[in-house]
Amino acid sequence: MTNQIYVMAFLASANALPLQAQDITQNENGEFIGTVTLGESRRGVQTSKAVSETVINQAEIDARQATTTAELLDTIPNVSLNNQSIPHGASVSIRGLGAQSGTYATDGKVAVVVNGVVSSSEEIYRNGASLALEPELFKQITVQRGPAESFRFSSGAMGGTIEARTKSARDFLSQGDIWSVRQKLGYESNGNSRLSSTILSFAPDQKLDVIGFYGYREAKDRSDGAGNAITSTDFVQKSSLLEANYQIDDTNRVTVHGSHNALPQFDVPYSAFSDTFSDVNVDRLVEDTTVFIEYSHNPLNNDLLNLAARLTLKQENMRISSVSDASDIYNTDHNNTRLAVRVNNEAFFQMGDVGHTVNAGVEWSDRERSSRELAGDYAGYNARSAPGGTDRSISAYVLDEIRLGGLTVTPQLRFESQTLTSENNDYSYINRGTKVDAVADGTQHDYTSRTGALAVRYELTDGFAVSGTAAYNQNLPILDDMRSATNIVQAETGQTIELGASYNGFDVLSEGDAIKTKLTLFKTEIRDVTSYFSLDSVDLDGGEIELSYAHTAFYADFNFGRTRGTVDGTDAYFNYAPADQVQLTVGKRLLDEQLDLAAELRHARANARTSTDPDLSRNVGSGTLPSDAYTVVNLSTAFTPKSGAFEGLRFWFAIDNVLEEEYRPYLTTKNAIGRNIKFAVAKQF
Repeated sequence: MTNQIYVMAFLASANALPLQAQDITQNENGEFIGTVTLGESRRGVQTSKAVSETVINQAEIDARQATTTAELLDTIPNVSLNNQSIPHGASVSIRGLGAQSGTYATDGKVAVVVNGVVSSSEEIYRNGASLALEPELFKQITVQRGPAESFRFSSGAMGGTIEARTKSARDFLSQGDIWSVRQKLGYESNGNSRLSSTILSFAPDQKLDVIGFYGYREAKDRSDGAGNAITSTDFVQKSSLLEANYQIDDTNRVTVHGSHNALPQFDVPYSAFSDTFSDVNVDRLVEDTTVFIEYSHNPLNNDLLNLAARLTLKQENMRISSVSDASDIYNTDHNNTRLAVRVNNEAFFQMGDVGHTVNAGVEWSDRERSSRELAGDYAGYNARSAPGGTDRSISAYVLDEIRLGGLTVTPQLRFESQTLTSENNDYSYINRGTKVDAVADGTQHDYTSRTGALAVRYELTDGFAVSGTAAYNQNLPILDDMRSATNIVQAETGQTIELGASYNGFDVLSEGDAIKTKLTLFKTEIRDVTSYFSLDSVDLDGGEIELSYAHTAFYADFNFGRTRGTVDGTDAYFNYAPADQVQLTVGKRLLDEQLDLAAELRHARANARTSTDPDLSRNVGSGTLPSDAYTVVNLSTAFTPKSGAFEGLRFWFAIDNVLEEEYRPYLTTKNAIGRNIKFAVAKQF
């Protein structure tokens, strides 16, 4: 009965208030952004590209009030999460590639890029944290499924790319403002979670702007839909950011950026994914620090130059120490430091009727990784499961978007040269009864890769377009592969074919409405496999459907994802292919755009396409065990008063898992969180 009251009250409020139609020409800070048609959907569909892409903007980030960055992505078709309830183990796979449920957070096949800086792709055993970042930092997250536009950052991201952009000072300054302070407070009922974020923006003139951010988030253990405690889901997260931009003149600009994210945990199971992996408890500290300085040169009268040069220092550290004095992986100091120089340029030019947008760049990178054991027989050496050394590389890429009428052709090429050198790995150990020698210190392995893609999009009519992409990837060995004489000399190769169709229509079902829809079908073949134990090849196929409907009365977003996978040329299942999932969001904007109400339904089919045996004790808690079907209902409200006593405040209210569904998403080792009531308020001064 309580569940029915929640839903009925929400729907009644949506229909009780009048709709006042009006075009919006300013954002919340008073800046002109052009005319926006009322009734736009929350997310929309990216129909102007051949690539299968989803963009999550600031409004959706705010509405979702996610506890972790990974939680922002679980409504994207063919994107699945590994333990989104805590940031330590939160990681993502796209079309079955990326995170390996319960084992690694990444296998190099999904690139995670924040402000143009690539995160590492190390396979830190049972402790991966490729998305351990505060969601309040971001104003936009773009998820590209498939490799079509990944070659700016990686030669091996055949699964896809996640690009995130942090907030900027001028996002919070109206014209004429010199400074502002924005304070946000949030609360979640499930886990008694609390959030505080403070943003200071300063712009004394048109040349300089500075933003400072500090966030603190704290959560206790959450409970699932049956009221059972989900152990080891408590955490504290501290995050900070400082960025300054200085416009030297109309052509030249300098940006200095620094950010830090820290996640301490105490007396928790060693595995961030499963409490049953080991009875050893540890203290764990995950830290991510990024610093860069960038110079950009963009002459107003020269379309051939939009040059940016950047120097980046990134440190990703994880310190693990056992509370019971165990040795080996339970007492390890993982350090990953990357120094990189990147120069890229974007040029626009016209050759007759043919237009070109050329994006080209080069990058030099020097990365040092160590995983020193703090106790036991190998104290001082790198952990046996996480070899160390240096990874030096130089890469170059070029993308040319060629436009002729309704035809767009985009060839992309990437060259990468890499040298891996073993350091502090000179030891032998017994693994499953066999003596194993690590790669001798000083041993070098050199690799080169030449990868690329060709994307084609053709507009058959003003609203209908078809597209196709062919891509070739090479996932080069990483330092983790030093523990295998075979893996260290072998690059994984991938070939992907995509076919798509999109449609934009206006006044389709009624006057004043708009429809956007896109269908993408894909097939990926991966050979010379080293990321998955005892596999030689993986074959994937599937598709995504996205649709948005906008009307002055309401809006709707719909998507569906399907992936199938087999291994070694047989009918045997590829265990990491996600379950089929469909999502529908229906919303309504009211009171002159001040109030936004939305209801979301997400359904996943039962999934038994896995070879993981539930009767084996070692598989207890595995994310690749068969999963049951489930349906989740979420409600959200955003309210921005434009006048009255509450003017200047912003309110968000949401109820996740309204019906208290007890479920475990496939590829997740723990049950999902039960009903969670969220409330947040922000005030800008």
